[in-house]
Amino acid sequence: MISLSNTTAQTLAPGQSITFNTVVLHTGCGECHRANTSSVKLKYKGIYEVSFSANIGSTTVGIAQLAIQAGGDTLPESTMISTTAVAGNLNNVAKTIAVRNCCDDYDRITVTNTGTTTVTIGANPVLFVSRRS
Repeated sequence: MISLSNTTAQTLAPGQSITFNTVVLHTGCGECHRANTSSVKLKYKGIYEVSFSANIGSTTVGIAQLAIQAGGDTLPESTMISTTAVAGNLNNVAKTIAVRNCCDDYDRITVTNTGTTTVTIGANPVLFVSRRS
């Protein structure tokens, strides 16, 4: 399993993914990550648990939207939405889903701004990925 974070706030334009500069915990070898990049590589076939939590907001009044992606494809059931009443305000979003890596295709997991507005990510978001079977 691997748990990642970032010590600084980030601003993501639509289509950009969160980068992670800190490995909080890493055991085993089913997942790997290169510092200051946005993805976690799933190294083996099987089911992985993917959890994400962060404080997010829109840089303008409106909707901030993130989703977990596998291999660059958005997993619709992972969409997280926060409505920002005042620009710059942050609200917590979280999602946990199961992801299957079944074709030895080494999927990469990212958390991406899938909305139409620029999103602010507060410092210390958490991405947790763990191979379950």
